[in-house]
Amino acid sequence: MGSHDYAQKNEKGSLYMTKPEKIIKRNDDLSSKNSNWNSYWQQLATFCLPRKAWIDSIKITGEQLKLKTVFDSTAMRSLKTMAAGFHSNLTNPSSKWFNLRTRDMALMDSKDVSVWFKEVEDVIFGTLNSSNFDTTMQEFYLNSGCFGTGSVLTLEDAKEKVRFTEIPIEQIMIEEDAYGRINRMYRSFNMTVQQAFDRWGANAGEAVLDKLENKPNEDMKFLHYVGPREKTQAGKEDSINMPYESIWIEVSKKHLIGEGGFKEFPYAVGRFYKDTNDVFGYSPAMDALYEIKLINAQVRTMLRASMKQSDPALVVPRRGYVLPLNLNPGAVNYRDDKIASDSLTQIPSGGNLPITFEIVQAGKQDIKDSFFVPLFQAISNITHQMTIPEVQRRVAENMVLLGPVVGRFTQEVLDPIILRVFSILWDAGDIPEPPQELQDQEMDIVYISPLAKVQRTSEIYEMQAFMQDVGMIATAKQEVIDKIKGDTFVDELATIRGINPELLASDEEVSQIRQQRAEAMAQQQQQAQMAQAAQTADVGSKALKNVKEAEAVGETE
Repeated sequence: MGSHDYAQKNEKGSLYMTKPEKIIKRNDDLSSKNSNWNSYWQQLATFCLPRKAWIDSIKITGEQLKLKTVFDSTAMRSLKTMAAGFHSNLTNPSSKWFNLRTRDMALMDSKDVSVWFKEVEDVIFGTLNSSNFDTTMQEFYLNSGCFGTGSVLTLEDAKEKVRFTEIPIEQIMIEEDAYGRINRMYRSFNMTVQQAFDRWGANAGEAVLDKLENKPNEDMKFLHYVGPREKTQAGKEDSINMPYESIWIEVSKKHLIGEGGFKEFPYAVGRFYKDTNDVFGYSPAMDALYEIKLINAQVRTMLRASMKQSDPALVVPRRGYVLPLNLNPGAVNYRDDKIASDSLTQIPSGGNLPITFEIVQAGKQDIKDSFFVPLFQAISNITHQMTIPEVQRRVAENMVLLGPVVGRFTQEVLDPIILRVFSILWDAGDIPEPPQELQDQEMDIVYISPLAKVQRTSEIYEMQAFMQDVGMIATAKQEVIDKIKGDTFVDELATIRGINPELLASDEEVSQIRQQRAEAMAQQQQQAQMAQAAQTADVGSKALKNVKEAEAVGETE
């Protein structure tokens, strides 16, 4: 982990920038290019997420939240409701929200393959639940809903195996490749001198060591860069030859603290909405910012109007009273009765509070709609008279509106996180060896959370309607049932529903069960035939006996 914090010379003797200098300059260029975002994010945070409203300023420890211009909390509460809705319906820790499978679906018919994927799912899900994944994702949903962009860093952890870090929006600069995928991350952040020394020791650099004795709690600026590695040494698989390079820099001295690498891009960056020409995302808060500001102004006016009515201004005579007047409750004021004076009167306050209140309520509802609050609360509007299919259809119709957002979150955030966790656990030996059939096969992630499954709910409705139609035809022509591949139908339905494969019998088990059933039925049929033949023989023998007895009686007579 050596470093070179000085400019080096090429063969002609001219100076050129070291790697830390290049990275710092590139980060500064991006910061200058995207400077307008900071003021935008500051406004959004002020009205929607005030505890993060230090985008363009430095937060002092213990400083109060910036609420001087905020008179209505609808946007704050709506953002929290939306974040909780995503957390409960997309990455709920109490239920499994993803499945793993191979792209070659024929292999999934193998019991060994399906059980192996189930075991891997359990390992990953258990690792996520034992880490800080849930709290990190809650912050991600808040950031993406407010700023339009949220990022999560996934690293190995000695205690919990995996550790997640939510990165504040003001710390990041990002770049996309030619296909719109984020492949470079610049993260600027502050650490105290003591924290930097605890993390990197003497490698933290000269600036850190100089201040360690006298200014251990002073903040210093650092930069972490992750991007594609341009050059690697063939045959080597150490950290400095991995596909993505990781570089830590102390900014004041342009000191290279250390260089490493990652097999996968460790930062998962999700955009709520995405415009082709912008690398940062757009958010519901941006859509509602005009209404949020308008409602704040209206509420401020309404508060002033109500205050004027409850504590109106007075018309005070200029003589006769002993000034200053005491207007507190129960106060006594004196006047000189020898001096003529006018009486105290109130200044009439105008305005129509009921109409203003109705306008404000309508605006608040628009803000809630922008944050999809009615969508996530749809379940609370379900009546007891509704059937289960009606309930499912109502929830599905509302949640399908989030389909594009869910698709972006799963592709940009959840896919990279799950695959990175899988890689970390595989390297640690926590993933069982796969069956031989899975050699050289690719793995797919299928999301089975309520928000993800609802995207395929329409398929279930179509399948149910189809079976009802076939059942009606079968009442007249029963042979049409032969057209239905029952096993395939059940497998497809189980896939859409996300049913645990261990609850389903394999094709081999089904074949064996059916063979045993057929053999049992054949045996029963054979036994029934034998019993019937015996009964027929018994009846015949009794009839023959009766005939002989009758003949004997006839001869006697």
